[in-house]
Amino acid sequence: MLRLAVLFAGLLAVQGQTTNVQRCTGRGSNGDLPINAYLEGCENPPCRLPQGSFATIHLVFKAPRKMMRMTTYAQAFLLGIGVPDYPLGEFAETCNFLSNSFCPVMEDEVLQYTLKMEIDGFPTIPVTVEFRIEDDADQSIMCIRVPINIVSS
Repeated sequence: MLRLAVLFAGLLAVQGQTTNVQRCTGRGSNGDLPINAYLEGCENPPCRLPQGSFATIHLVFKAPRKMMRMTTYAQAFLLGIGVPDYPLGEFAETCNFLSNSFCPVMEDEVLQYTLKMEIDGFPTIPVTVEFRIEDDADQSIMCIRVPINIVSS
């Protein structure tokens, strides 16, 4: 019952705050879409992100199985061509940024996760970024694709 109350409170907190994201097409594209995704300040992509700032993405998703740990990856696509994963540093450790749970997570547990990504080193042109979460067996759990425009700060 407590989990249901936490889920309901979390969904109320993000109600009306949703970014229109797409299903991934790159590596790891077999991950599900989340229950909700919100890139702060953006509802309808392409999202404008200033160079030198942080993008904050709130995700609500269901754990497909019991998992000991999870890792987040970001990959940019320039003109449709994928480039190597963008380093997320400490933010790649998904379990450290869950707000309603901790690892290990149980199967069917609804998780609230916040990812911060520094917008640095991207060219000031339109790009598409895929954010994916993988479990400790390198299996995709969740993946979203969102077009962004990096702008000068």
